[in-house]
Amino acid sequence: MDLQDVQRIDRKTWRRYIFYIDLAVIGIFAVSLTLLVRHTFVAGQLYFENVVYPERNLWGLHTEAMWVIVADTAFLVASLMWIFYRFFHNQYIVITRHW
Repeated sequence: MDLQDVQRIDRKTWRRYIFYIDLAVIGIFAVSLTLLVRHTFVAGQLYFENVVYPERNLWGLHTEAMWVIVADTAFLVASLMWIFYRFFHNQYIVITRHW
């Protein structure tokens, strides 16, 4: 594959692609935040049931619930990193634009 075979993407198409990526990342952020709240609530219920009813021995479920919360947090952090990067990058472009 030669360099001449690669087709350049014009600025308008590139901005449209980035816009769709931004929408997908915002969707991932919303879903992961919702799941984080839900999974944290369920983990709290498991903890409460184990404290109130210690004979059930639900400690194995706590580890599983913790890893689910860690996974939700990882998606949340990754999407926030993208959102903040795009925000500050666009802010830099606006500030350095010559009028």
